[in-house]
Amino acid sequence: QATCSQHAPRASMSTRAWQMEAVGYLGVSGGREPMTGRGEVLPFHNRLCTGTACLVNRAHEDGSWVPPQGLAKVLEISGPPSACWELQIQVRFNVVPKGEVYCGFEVRDGPLRLGGLTRIMVRTILAFVQSLAKQHGADIRYTLGDEKKGKRPHVSVPVTAFLRMFRSVDPVALPITHPEKQGTWHWSQSQCSWVPIKRTPNLFDTCHYFTLVFNAANIDWHVWKLVGIPAIGSMDLSTFLGTQSLHSVVYDEGADDHSESPKDGGKRRLFVEVEFVPPHARCTVEMPESAGSSSGSTQRSSQGMPDEFCCTKSLVGNPTKPMRLMRRLIWSVACMARPRLHGA
Repeated sequence: QATCSQHAPRASMSTRAWQMEAVGYLGVSGGREPMTGRGEVLPFHNRLCTGTACLVNRAHEDGSWVPPQGLAKVLEISGPPSACWELQIQVRFNVVPKGEVYCGFEVRDGPLRLGGLTRIMVRTILAFVQSLAKQHGADIRYTLGDEKKGKRPHVSVPVTAFLRMFRSVDPVALPITHPEKQGTWHWSQSQCSWVPIKRTPNLFDTCHYFTLVFNAANIDWHVWKLVGIPAIGSMDLSTFLGTQSLHSVVYDEGADDHSESPKDGGKRRLFVEVEFVPPHARCTVEMPESAGSSSGSTQRSSQGMPDEFCCTKSLVGNPTKPMRLMRRLIWSVACMARPRLHGA
C-alpha cells in the first residue's frame, strides 16, 4: 500500500444504516454494484483488468446530500467552474492495451429517437465539440446509431486527452485530491508525493496502477439534467435519451476477430463499465451511517447486483420546442467554458 497521505481512510463501523439512491452501477464480476455518488470506493475485476472506482456528486439541491470537505475538494480541483461530478477509476491492466484507450458514453437500446430538428441540433453540437478537440490533438468519435446497422449511439475520446492521470506501483486511496489541474503524475514512495511525468504513447502497462479522472461541470447525474448552459440554464437528459440509461465505458480496439460481436463494437475490449440510470430506474441501497458523514471516502466490498435488474427499454423522443432549443443551444455551446481536455 502507498504510504503517507495516500493511505485509504477507514470508515467507522456502525450498525445503523440509511437509504441512498443509486445514480449508477459499476460493472463487477458476477453483476453490478450500485454507486450513489457519495464517494464510496468499489472494487471490480475481470479478465482484462482489476481495480477500484469512486464517484463523487455535488450537493443535492434539496439538502439530502452535502459532500464533506474532503470530497468537496475533489470537485473544485478542475474548476472554475467546479465539477458537478467526478469519477476516478484506478485500474491495473492484466493485458497491455493495444493502441489508444478510449472513454466514451453510449446507449444500448437502439438509435436515439429524436425529431428531425433535434437530430440536427445534436449533430451540430457534436461536430462543434469534435472540431474543438481536434485543435488540441484529441480524436472524438461519435454516432447517433442510425448511420450504420449495429452501431450504438455513442461518443468517445482517448483517455490520454483528459486533464489528469495518475500512476503508482501500488494501489492508492481514492479519491485522489492532488491539487494541480492538469498533468500526469507518478507516486514516489521516497518523496511521499506525486511527481510529474510525461504522458507518452506507451504509458499503459501491466506493472502499474493507473487512475483515470473524468468529470463534467454541465451534467448532474442526480437530477438527470444538463446544467449551467448559457442562455438555457438546464435541460433534462431525457430530451435526448428518452428513458434509456447512459453507459460510460473504457475500452481499446485490441480484440481478435472472434472475441466480440459487431453489436458490442467489433474488436473492442471492454475494461470498465459504469451505467448511469435515470431516476425512474433507480433503486435505493442501505449504506452505513458513516458513509454519509465521513470526511473522506468509504470502502465498500463488491457483492454485485442481481442479474434480473434492468432498465426499461422503451424510447421516448422528446423534441420539445425544437427550433428555439436548436438556436439557443448552438449559440450556448460556442460560449461554454473551455473543454476539459489535455492541452486545452
